[in-house]
Amino acid sequence: MEQGQKNKYVLYGCFGLFLLINLFCLWKQFFYFSAVSVVLLVLYLLVFRLDLLMYGLAFVTPLSVVISDDKIQLGLSLPSEFIMIAVTLLFLCRILYDWTLDKRLITHPVSIVVYVYLLWMFITCLTSEQPAVSFKFWASKIWFITSCYFMVIQLIKDDLKNAKTFFNCYTVGLGIVVIYTTIRHALRGFSEFSGHWVMTPFYNDHTAYGAVLAFFIPIVIGFLCTAESKKSKWFYLISALILLVGLYLSNCRAAWLSMVVVLFVWLVMKLKIKFTWLVVAALVFGSFFYFYADDILYRMGRNDQDASGNLTEQIQSMTNISTDASNVERLNRWTSALAMIKERPIVGWGPGTYQFQYAPFQKSKYQTIISTNLGDGGNAHSEYLGPCAETGIVGLLTVLALLVASLYTGIKTYMNAQDKNRKHWAMAMTLALVSYFVHGIMNNFLDTDKLSLPFWAAFAVIVVLSFSVKTEYNPSK
Repeated sequence: MEQGQKNKYVLYGCFGLFLLINLFCLWKQFFYFSAVSVVLLVLYLLVFRLDLLMYGLAFVTPLSVVISDDKIQLGLSLPSEFIMIAVTLLFLCRILYDWTLDKRLITHPVSIVVYVYLLWMFITCLTSEQPAVSFKFWASKIWFITSCYFMVIQLIKDDLKNAKTFFNCYTVGLGIVVIYTTIRHALRGFSEFSGHWVMTPFYNDHTAYGAVLAFFIPIVIGFLCTAESKKSKWFYLISALILLVGLYLSNCRAAWLSMVVVLFVWLVMKLKIKFTWLVVAALVFGSFFYFYADDILYRMGRNDQDASGNLTEQIQSMTNISTDASNVERLNRWTSALAMIKERPIVGWGPGTYQFQYAPFQKSKYQTIISTNLGDGGNAHSEYLGPCAETGIVGLLTVLALLVASLYTGIKTYMNAQDKNRKHWAMAMTLALVSYFVHGIMNNFLDTDKLSLPFWAAFAVIVVLSFSVKTEYNPSK
């Protein structure tokens, strides 16, 4: 056996022993020992094996649990956000000590849009109605984007296979959550009610759970198409089946809808329809909805099909805004957001403040049994209206710029790639982002580690792929 292979097995053995010891300590409620051991391990990997720490971050993110303190109004998903903060601090320190960065990657159009996105968010923190809340929110964005975008670029820029390993680690962690959730769901007879919470404590509800499953299905299938060994093919095939079962049982209508759009975009990419035509089609669709909004809402108001365990009825209930509390509450959040935007259109109310500010803007006709005035009911349920209410119209434009820049780069990279692997990976990452951008119409989860990590990591892969594809035509670059 080669020395490298022996070292690998020793490493796996040490990790397994570490995991068993900590599980035993957690079982015996020796929480301080586990906390200290995790901190020491992270510090060691941070200094000596940053690549392993990044893979570990991907693995533990879907398994992390939110720990909050109401006194200081702060909640962290542990251990993932602790690792993200540590990686972010290392990244900033290394930049100060002349860490060589690839200028092509940090000056890429997608990276520039990310800088503008963060800069405008910082400006709106200064004008926020609740500056303390906004700066905490902005700080979390910094460690999400730094650890999951810039550090992932550093991880994969010299070897794109590292991107596959990174996403594989998340897939394994997510697969564990799906199996855990499915077993709990089965023990309760797959009831509709239990389907909303059986994924806790790993995901706070079925919508976030469904969103991440919809995100990873295109990625796993894309990796399956480029798998070379039988072992890899079986891994991706089994992973895809697990995720598909989880998606079906999630009863997340927004995730199902996003999969339909993903199939449409996949067809568009296979047929090589120009990106500009997609933009025109989106503008036409948006204009149609705007001018006929009253008629559409009237017809939706006559739909009284509630959500149920039946797939057909679930789909029909997606347009029920008369009796479906979930749908009506979304309208409540959206109309509140629109009213907030009207009052502060330029700088908004401040990043992260929507849930604390929207209560006075609610209209009684849209309030439901799940409506609240206590600021504990979550956000705007929209990745577009929420940022617009919090950071103004300019903030919304930065979000839309991220959407356009990432999809344009992903589709263009797919079209230009000659290498089979790069072509499939570009498509997989683009379709994953499409699933989230569609899901973002009805929900928003980028303020959580669970979705932020794969979302920004997909950005990183697309950016690195775009330059690797260029070298196919000009190897000197």
